Amino acid sequence: MTTTIQKKLENRAGIKLDLKINDNRSTMLSVKWGVKSAQVSLHRMFLDAPKNIMDSLACYLRKEEKVISPSIRVFIEQNLKKIDYSHQLKASSLYTQGNVYNLQEIYDALNRQYFGNQLKLGITWFGKVAQRRKSRVTFGLYCSVLKLIKINRLLDTPSLPEYVISYIMYHEMLHHVCPSYSGENGHYYVHTKEFKAREKLYHHYALAQRWIKDNNKSFFL
Repeated sequence: MTTTIQKKLENRAGIKLDLKINDNRSTMLSVKWGVKSAQVSLHRMFLDAPKNIMDSLACYLRKEEKVISPSIRVFIEQNLKKIDYSHQLKASSLYTQGNVYNLQEIYDALNRQYFGNQLKLGITWFGKVAQRRKSRVTFGLYCSVLKLIKINRLLDTPSLPEYVISYIMYHEMLHHVCPSYSGENGHYYVHTKEFKAREKLYHHYALAQRWIKDNNKSFFL
């Protein structure tokens, strides 16, 4: 299969390729151009890509397009929604009990109140309680292919109200319910109109927003 897709791409692109098919969780497409050839790594989803996607990829490999086309980005996003690597997660690698907050308890309460207990996501802490000075801190992350929410350990402190960490958890849960997408204009929409509308349904939304705004600088000290 790899040989077949490589020949098709080489014929379309008109250059020699060193092609590898991967099963990565994050990088779906990477290219490193050489003098006479290019090293290409493609996620296995491209094995079933339609002709228009392969043609766009060939244009990119020929350097006719400086950036990956919106059609390829949409193709990747649509197929990522079908991929589920959550079975690869080991329960022993997930940590929900913090010094102050238990993420599982917060998640379960939100799941009941706002999602009818329909979500089946993993939860864990990430990072360290104490860290060096940074210009930016990520409070929470959602990994779609792992169906995993990660909350920064910096938030596991008694000085942070429970409604704030609950809001951040709710925000990450919404990323599963209202996934990001690329529009036809090439713009990448992370927080959709539906996302923003549902986010405001959180009971302490305004209060949490105000607390984060007033105390944001304390996370960078």
